[in-house]
Amino acid sequence: MPKHPRIELLSDKKFWESYLPLGKAKRASEKLRKQIYDELGRLDDILRPALDARWGKTDAYYLVNDDWCVCWQHSMGVYSDQMCCGEFLDIVQSSLAQMKHDWCFHVALECDEDMGWGQQRAGRGQIFFYRGKIFGNRKDKFDYSLFEVR
Repeated sequence: MPKHPRIELLSDKKFWESYLPLGKAKRASEKLRKQIYDELGRLDDILRPALDARWGKTDAYYLVNDDWCVCWQHSMGVYSDQMCCGEFLDIVQSSLAQMKHDWCFHVALECDEDMGWGQQRAGRGQIFFYRGKIFGNRKDKFDYSLFEVR
């Protein structure tokens, strides 16, 4: 386990106080709306192929959200223990680093059921990426230490 974990665990209250304002839809002019959607399209074009290159031919199950909101926020769900690793964090952070704006990226971690190839055991949790940092909800029943293993 590294000295400084990559995921900063926040209390439930602090997690939601930090995350929720980042995902609020903005009243946007057509120019801002176009700017957000253009950059979201770029993020999608970088992130999805990177995830597919690594986990596309495995039995890992994940889903990048297709419901775009007019804000600098995007999200996905991870449903497989095998994606709960440092490599996943690296891929998301690398994708976000290529954007012009500060994006919030939320990940629902739903690794607590049998997806047809075996019981997933990491648990249920959530993280979000923002400005080069990663935050998790301490209240959730999830083994965040899995992301620290390299």
